[in-house]
Amino acid sequence: MYFRFRSAMVVLLTLALFVTACGPGNTSNTDVVLPILETSQPSASSTTSELCSNMLYPIIQGATWIYTSIGGPGGSFNYANSITEVHTDGFTLTSQFPDFTRTQEWSCQPDGLKTLQLGGGNAVGISVQHMTADLTALEVTGINLPKDIMEGSQWQYSMSLEGTVVMPDNPQAPAKGTYSVVIQEMGRETVAVPAGTFEAVKIQSNSTVDIMSVFAGMDTPIKFNGTTITWYAPGVGYVKSVENGDFGGEAFSTTTELQSYSIP
Repeated sequence: MYFRFRSAMVVLLTLALFVTACGPGNTSNTDVVLPILETSQPSASSTTSELCSNMLYPIIQGATWIYTSIGGPGGSFNYANSITEVHTDGFTLTSQFPDFTRTQEWSCQPDGLKTLQLGGGNAVGISVQHMTADLTALEVTGINLPKDIMEGSQWQYSMSLEGTVVMPDNPQAPAKGTYSVVIQEMGRETVAVPAGTFEAVKIQSNSTVDIMSVFAGMDTPIKFNGTTITWYAPGVGYVKSVENGDFGGEAFSTTTELQSYSIP
């Protein structure tokens, strides 16, 4: 048995810290050719927002990062993250996978950055063998990445989910639950990835998806637990993540690394 967030990726999201989900389907797409970007740092004329300014994640319109992810339930794949629009109080993150594109809206607040969605639009999907759940993100609380991170600091992020579940030979049933993450700064480390060697901030996030539905008068739980270590390089962004989780009793370990990046 394995769960899959159809409209999101591992790290989150994404930035692994922001949203925890699986890759785009049961395919191996590491052979898909993605552009190798000429590494560059922000310029004085970069299009950004003062409210969105973050030391660990440059919110600059046109910034692009190329990643490779291996080992997850969704197989191995390449993808590109780009900031396609910056507002005074938020931004749009667009992720290009081999088979599809999705967008994700973020909010910039005085205390940090917060994703408002688990994937493109408010709705997300989960597949468990022959079961499909379509869920909408409702109340969102907390912060994904604070503006200022102190040594050893801890913070939380959560959202409520509500929608429906469909199983073979059963009518559509209502479902609701929560997605929650407890996040902590774990110090500094030197990290080497294809895009370079970085002095990075190490952040750990412990994620839980807990959904409940009712079939034939019986409660049917859908649960995912995972732990992700993410490394952020100041002025560059998310450079690596290692996620370990359990989908319905099946353990997995996913590693995602930055291949190249360009920040206008």
